[in-house]
Amino acid sequence: MDPIRLVTDSLRQPAAVYILVGGEGILRRQALALIREGCVSGPVAAFNDATFTAGTGGDTDPMGFADIVRTAPMMAVRRLVVIRQIEEANVALLEALLTYVQAPIDSTVLVLTGEKFPGAVGGTDRGLRIVNAVKKSGVVVKLEVEASDRAALAREAARKLGAQIEPSALILLQELSGDDLSALLANVEKCAGFIGSDRGTITEAVVEEVCVSTAEADSWGITNAIIARDRNRALETLHRLLEDGEAPHKLLGGIVWQLRQVLTLQDGMRRGIPEAQMGLRMHPRAAASIRALIQKRAVSPSAVLDEIATVNRAMNSSRAGDRRVFEAWVVRLTEL
Repeated sequence: MDPIRLVTDSLRQPAAVYILVGGEGILRRQALALIREGCVSGPVAAFNDATFTAGTGGDTDPMGFADIVRTAPMMAVRRLVVIRQIEEANVALLEALLTYVQAPIDSTVLVLTGEKFPGAVGGTDRGLRIVNAVKKSGVVVKLEVEASDRAALAREAARKLGAQIEPSALILLQELSGDDLSALLANVEKCAGFIGSDRGTITEAVVEEVCVSTAEADSWGITNAIIARDRNRALETLHRLLEDGEAPHKLLGGIVWQLRQVLTLQDGMRRGIPEAQMGLRMHPRAAASIRALIQKRAVSPSAVLDEIATVNRAMNSSRAGDRRVFEAWVVRLTEL
């Protein structure tokens, strides 16, 4: 069953405990918003809605959690307690959660959300024990999306905005966003706004105008530094963009797309194909710069493709945080 539909159906009689786990943050946020809307509302909603973040000092104090989760709601039927970033939970918090979910309070709806539970510690997989306990009386939802499902979600998002997407445009949108569903849907929304509300079509040209130009402006400086093997310049540019508020996954999507363009250009140069027939989607000035760098030192296609294949998984699963993983990835690329 569609995970969002599963959550919606469950809210006819809200469960005492929900587990929302998976790599798609946008779907976790959608599911949590549905639960919040279905469980707390009205003028006293703020008094019955508490959010904790695992791994951030006092907010993870198991005694503090135990107190609030057992507190009766104020002038309402239910209290909502959310613990986010459950992948960062320490043993003490997991132990407290395990004790609670075995006998939850009817007037509290507890939501545990994050990418995944921490692994076993000392031979005990507390996360698995929590999930198994919640399956008996609560709702466990895994929010993962396959590539084909991302395409369907993008088409549905466009339809709701009064637009449709050409197949080639959808491929380009997916290349730009990588595995980040949030970035994909945001780009669909930007493209739909660009073409207006007259039920137009998002074409490849629209995506290039609205999204590719933005990605190029953000990240070609990093890509050029990578191809030039200039680690300091790559990191300086990356840090500046991150400090300006750019999301790592957004920058990653642009760089991955650009690296694929670099490999296409290099292969075309090797085979003597005219540039106009290479199917490139980069500005002529960018192509000239990359061509000059490739002529000095070729790029290893296998090494680059291997790094592209692993970086999204590493960013989604690392406890170190996606920024550190992204920085390390850029450094590795400059050393290929």
